[in-house]
Amino acid sequence: MNVEHKSRHHDTDVIIIGAGPVGLSLALELGVRGVDCNVVERRDGSVTVPRMSGVSTRNMEYCRRWGIADEVKNAVWSSTHPMDFVYVTNLCGDEIARLEVPSYAKRGVLPFSPEGPCPCPQIYFDPILAKHAASLASVTIRYDSGFEGFQQDDDGVTAEITNHASGDRETSRCAYLVGCDGPGGVVRSALGIELDGPGVIAHSVNIFFRTPDLVSLHDKGWAKFYRLIDETGCWAELIAIDGIELWRLTVFHEFSSGTNAEAYLRKAMGRNFPFEIIDASPWERRDYVARHYGEGRVFIAGDAAHQNSPTGGLGMHTGVGEVGNLAWKLAAMLDGWGGSELLATYETECQPIAARNVELSTAAFRHITSIPGAGDARGVLEDNDPKLDSLTISEQTRTQYCYENSSICIADGTPPPPDTG
Repeated sequence: MNVEHKSRHHDTDVIIIGAGPVGLSLALELGVRGVDCNVVERRDGSVTVPRMSGVSTRNMEYCRRWGIADEVKNAVWSSTHPMDFVYVTNLCGDEIARLEVPSYAKRGVLPFSPEGPCPCPQIYFDPILAKHAASLASVTIRYDSGFEGFQQDDDGVTAEITNHASGDRETSRCAYLVGCDGPGGVVRSALGIELDGPGVIAHSVNIFFRTPDLVSLHDKGWAKFYRLIDETGCWAELIAIDGIELWRLTVFHEFSSGTNAEAYLRKAMGRNFPFEIIDASPWERRDYVARHYGEGRVFIAGDAAHQNSPTGGLGMHTGVGEVGNLAWKLAAMLDGWGGSELLATYETECQPIAARNVELSTAAFRHITSIPGAGDARGVLEDNDPKLDSLTISEQTRTQYCYENSSICIADGTPPPPDTG
């Protein structure tokens, strides 16, 4: 479908604030429907640090629909690398337990989806999304552009945008505006939407580094996650980023005022080894859900609407699900067949899913960090125990979306499926 939606009163149909994976996913969902949209991003579009390390089954199903699933699967990770979760005292120390997760080559056909989870970190995934979104005739991506604010009325939204290169400020008129602009987003703040939840649950640090021979320095073999357990308990996890030479060590609780990244890396390895630190960044692990998902013609999605521990990979997973829900409803309104209450179902359907996923993420993080010290861990961890998985929920559960209270879903009398698998 390629329908011209813009009226003479609008410069574009939808303005999307933020060109992260959620904003770009919304642009793709709208673009394939022929909806004219502009993506406004304050940065230059380069992604140098992988905040996200994998794409969930649900998100891979979206990639399949956009025609990029094979490109994502072949972006970096070897089809023969296993994706195990390995629990160790350190990489050169004792192996405590292992959850075996087969490689692409050995995984075979899944019983619940034509796709499966895919290791494709953000430094590779975002450029794939951006390239394909920009290839759509109805999508324009504007980097180095600051979003200053908006005013909305019954007929549309007027956004104020600054070109960072020239310093010029302009206004752009659209039918709808969506804030995919992250935890500190301007859009949610301007709408005055409050966040519910316990807030910061931990202060963590990510150490992104390069070492080409790490796997040859220990006997644990290739895995996706190496969870590290010392005498105090599970203190960090090492994640393979590209399956070649890039790695990220996440320290769960960083209590000192400074980050001794080199010492952490040597502790994780259990010996000295050569490495190049690319980035070391402290960050807050949060548990928040926005009280509302929009107002009038303006909406929020992704980290602007919910913030969760990345444990289990439910952050982008949830955000892409949100914009998939919102996109067809915006298109329906622009095509003229959406009813007056259709857009209200976006919050009704997506906010409970986000609340569930944020709660599961926090529970999973606390579960992992409650593993006892190395001397006692063998008493609670066993090889191939499902509880060793990153979230203690199955991929089937990750794909479940139940809109029990939505006004556009007609109940058939059957009970909703359970939230945990």
